[in-house]
Amino acid sequence: MRLPAGATLKLLEWLRRYGVAEIVGTCAALFGAWLVQRLGGNAVAAAYGGAFGENIGFYGTIVVRDFVAERRGARAAGVVFGPAGALRTAGELLLEFGPAELFDSLVVRPLAMGVGTRLLGWRLGVVAGKLVADVTFYVPVILTHEMRRARRRPTTE
Repeated sequence: MRLPAGATLKLLEWLRRYGVAEIVGTCAALFGAWLVQRLGGNAVAAAYGGAFGENIGFYGTIVVRDFVAERRGARAAGVVFGPAGALRTAGELLLEFGPAELFDSLVVRPLAMGVGTRLLGWRLGVVAGKLVADVTFYVPVILTHEMRRARRRPTTE
């Protein structure tokens, strides 16, 4: 089964937007879970350590990349990327990720990683829990991202 060309382009666009951050986040999740486990934490504590580590890795990558891109774009347009630009970029990121992240970080991801580590051990359980949680996370994130992009496009009438 082949995807339509438009769907393939969308998948590639989303992969460019989130792929590297996902890889960094996954490594940070494993490190966070491992660190908490080594410090004597149980499976629930390790799941929260994994969720926290993933947030640091994922959002660190997204925030740095977006701020650098916005600053570069402002410089190319001959505009200073100062506090107003930084606030605009931060606001855009909050709109894209905020609502989904609250539910994800406080409920879904720790629960999925906790169940995963209980059933599969901490290494495989963290990754399995992460993948399950990613599904519930990306549905609203991608919808918000697409609405923001549509709002930015100039309309032709």
